[in-house]
Amino acid sequence: MPYNQPQEKFREVTETVQVIKAKQRLAEFKGEELVSFADAIGRLLSSQPVDLKTSQIRKFLDAVKSIRSRGVIEKTFDFRTEAMMMKPKLAYASGRADSRRNGVQPFMDVILPCIDQIYKQEDFEQLANFVEAIVAYHKYYGGKD
Repeated sequence: MPYNQPQEKFREVTETVQVIKAKQRLAEFKGEELVSFADAIGRLLSSQPVDLKTSQIRKFLDAVKSIRSRGVIEKTFDFRTEAMMMKPKLAYASGRADSRRNGVQPFMDVILPCIDQIYKQEDFEQLANFVEAIVAYHKYYGGKD
């Protein structure tokens, strides 16, 4: 069953996106909130029919870590611009996925509003922590490699 069809299972995505969009910046979230969201999203992404592979999320996490490292080294680094450039990468990954089992789409639906709320380094750090937590919970709930 495709992701685009309304299902109770995807309620976590919709609710998480609503909460994220209600904030001005990602740095406004407390760690407990992001961990709770990551738990729910990681569980969803590891389950049928989504079945997102760990390697797909890790590719995105690797890009986030690369940006984080460059931001530490470069004094005038623009985290917002770099974060915005991750949007096309997510779109490409989603477009490549099998339309019947597009596991990237729910991940993308949660991450895009996070990217929109990145203005400073502390916002980007929250994104990095959030994605790391999603990967951890995805693996914990049985996400496939």
